[in-house]
Amino acid sequence: MSKVTVTQRLDADIDTVWAHIENVTLVANWHPSVDFADLLSHNATGIGATRRCNFYDGTNVVEEITHLDKDNYAFTLQIREFKGPIGRFDSHWTLTSTATGATQMTIVMDYDMKLSILGAAMNVLMIQGNMSKRLNTIMKALAHHIKTGDIIKQDFNLELVSA
Repeated sequence: MSKVTVTQRLDADIDTVWAHIENVTLVANWHPSVDFADLLSHNATGIGATRRCNFYDGTNVVEEITHLDKDNYAFTLQIREFKGPIGRFDSHWTLTSTATGATQMTIVMDYDMKLSILGAAMNVLMIQGNMSKRLNTIMKALAHHIKTGDIIKQDFNLELVSA
């Protein structure tokens, strides 16, 4: 089992951030790799809410909310139907209000590698570092979307939000 944890502060209140991430259909508004998302369940929020994220590179994954704690602003997405060396893949999202009214967002990617020793080597050499960078970019893109209302696309420029 491997874990990658990334935490970032977003300059928005917790309910605003929650509204953007709890609805599985809104991911294409703020995720820089998602071209569009298909709703695969009857509900767009709550346990069982399921989407297919269609990426700009032509690949896709299915994500389903399998755990939800609205009182503590937390949920888990089970990620499946993807290609690659990762077997099981869960994404745990937690929001916490800060004393200043901002939101601290933590994403924990919890996964198992395929391919035994080769998979373990790939994980250390490539996957963990890349996953951490991607998660930071995703959070910065979400923060930018919340602040400006801009729809984030494939060409999202981190320099816009680093100042």
